[in-house]
Amino acid sequence: MAGIVIGRFWDTRTESARWRRDQKTTSYQRYAEQFQALYEATRLAAFADSRTDTFAALVEHARSSTFPVWVNALSAVWLHGSSEVVTAAMQLDQAVTDLFYGVADRTVSELNWDTARTPARDAFQRFIVSARTELGLPLVDVAFFTEPRSQARTTDAD
Repeated sequence: MAGIVIGRFWDTRTESARWRRDQKTTSYQRYAEQFQALYEATRLAAFADSRTDTFAALVEHARSSTFPVWVNALSAVWLHGSSEVVTAAMQLDQAVTDLFYGVADRTVSELNWDTARTPARDAFQRFIVSARTELGLPLVDVAFFTEPRSQARTTDAD
C-alpha cells in the first residue's frame, strides 16, 4: 500500500513539473511568434510613405491589433518564466516599443531601418538564448537574424 501512495505522489509531482515546463515552452514560443508579428507590422509601417493614409492605417493596425496580442504574450512570460527570461522579455519589449514609436513618430523610415532595428534584433536574440537556456536546450552557434546585404562585410571573393 505504501508503494502505491509513494508512486502516486511521484506521478503527481512529475506531472506538475511537466505542466510547468510546457507552460514555459508555450509562453516563450508565443512571445517569439508575436515578436515576429509586431516586428513585421513595424517594418511595413517604416517602409510606407509617411505622407499617405496607408502609413497611418499601418501604424493604427499595429497599435490596436498587434500590440494587444504582444502584451498578452508578454503577460504569459511574466507568469511562467524564470527571472532571467522575464528580464530578457522586458528588454525586448522596450526595444520593440522604442522601434515602433520611432516609426510612428517618423524618425525611423526605410532609409535608416537597418540601423534602427538593431536594438530590437539584439534583444530578441538575447530572449531566445535565455529561453533556450531555461528550457535546457543546447545553445546554437548561429544568430536568428543575419546582417542585411548592405551591412554585411565584403571580402575579396565577393
